[in-house]
Amino acid sequence: MALLSAWMLACPAAAQQSTRAQMEHDLAGFEQGPDDAAVRSWGAEAPGALMAIGNDGAAAPHVRQRAVFALRHFSQRAAVRDYLRALATVPGQGLYLLRAALDALVIGFDDLSVSAGFLADPRVEVRDGAAWSLARSPGAAARALLTERLRVERDETVRRTITDALQSMAPVRATH
Repeated sequence: MALLSAWMLACPAAAQQSTRAQMEHDLAGFEQGPDDAAVRSWGAEAPGALMAIGNDGAAAPHVRQRAVFALRHFSQRAAVRDYLRALATVPGQGLYLLRAALDALVIGFDDLSVSAGFLADPRVEVRDGAAWSLARSPGAAARALLTERLRVERDETVRRTITDALQSMAPVRATH
């Protein structure tokens, strides 16, 4: 075991593979993925490994989705934000990865721009995902975007998502 550890320290690529393998194992949970503390404990190499997992077409879809969503914990890195933006805007991107990227952008970076653009997408499930993501922002800008979209949105599912989001974002009023 000590020999393996020494070899991994001497060979960063092997250590990264081991880290990635552990991350994939943690992300593959049946009911849920790793908690926030576990993701943060993965360290400085985690964003690169998570992006690699997100791009790996051979990985299980739920593992890829959780890897992309876990990137929200690395908001201090511009490269992570750029990756999430690029992933979300790939033509024909699958819905699960798209929604994970939108959620990570809003929750981790308070980046509303990509989700805002998808509010007008012709696909109902994409508009609904964009509204859901924007609902995760506590800011007035997200509220304004959702209010504006509600005025023109025709699909009942999306309207319900927006209405629920606006109600949950409502400012608390003093009672005295």
